[in-house]
Amino acid sequence: MINVRNLVKSYGNSEPAVKGVSFDIEKGEIVGLLGPNGAGKTTIMKMLTCFMNPSSGTIEIDGRNTVDDPLYVKKLIGYLPENSPQYDDMTVYEYLKFTAEIRGIEKTLIGDSISKMIKLSSLEKVVSKKIGQLSKGYKKRVGLASVMIHDPKILILDEPTSGLDPNQIITFRKILRRLSEKKTIILSTHILSEIEAICERVIIINNGKIVANDAIQNLIETYSDDQYVDFSVEADNLLEVELEISKVKGAWKIEFVKKESKKIFKFKALVSKGSDFKNNLKEFINSKGWKLTSFETGEANLEEIFLKLAGEEEDK
Repeated sequence: MINVRNLVKSYGNSEPAVKGVSFDIEKGEIVGLLGPNGAGKTTIMKMLTCFMNPSSGTIEIDGRNTVDDPLYVKKLIGYLPENSPQYDDMTVYEYLKFTAEIRGIEKTLIGDSISKMIKLSSLEKVVSKKIGQLSKGYKKRVGLASVMIHDPKILILDEPTSGLDPNQIITFRKILRRLSEKKTIILSTHILSEIEAICERVIIINNGKIVANDAIQNLIETYSDDQYVDFSVEADNLLEVELEISKVKGAWKIEFVKKESKKIFKFKALVSKGSDFKNNLKEFINSKGWKLTSFETGEANLEEIFLKLAGEEEDK
């Protein structure tokens, strides 16, 4: 269904945003696209949807090249960007009708198409309301309905639950599960629980390159020798602890999690089993005159694997 080979995207003379990326996505797959900000995810999605052409490499969707046959490819795709533009002065029905007409759907079929989208996206209660009066959750659903109005085979969703509250996220997740029965879906999100709940496979991008491409369970098994550590430090100055704690040897990554009280700070570390991190940490904390108030270990999950493979955000 989707075949990407040696994809490169450069902007002027700067370092390429995407560097030789290759992957395949089969019909009916639900794939999560993960990576820190600036990793190249959105650039890849824009090339998949024909919003921009690659500098080199090829993308074939349903056997058609995105550069040679963009109109055909666009008919196959429903793309929901993170900030989907909508007309606030239109009602939900008017907006979906407008979108259907732009998509070239036959007039005799528009009514049925809108009815299907309203039902699928659970918009029955707001169909006569103006979009400007809707909550973020309903606006996201309207956006999803609008990109599906032409019944595309492929859905590409960029941060679809961004800005939603927990209840709205649960509702949106149910809608995506219904869609996954009939569509090929690429989902980009920073909410790793969304990926684990919906996707069958993940592609992790870092600094424009693929660093992992596998089923979630396979990734967890591959990194079964890794574990995460939650620990808390009692000290006077959080900034000092953050700067110094990264010097402790034996961890892939150490990051601040939260302030548990005025002088107790919680951190998370990713370490290899058998690492001497705990002893190194104790010695380091004692040398600083701080106190280790808690230390707990657990098996690495998708979040810890992502932190290990993707590293820090890029400033791009």
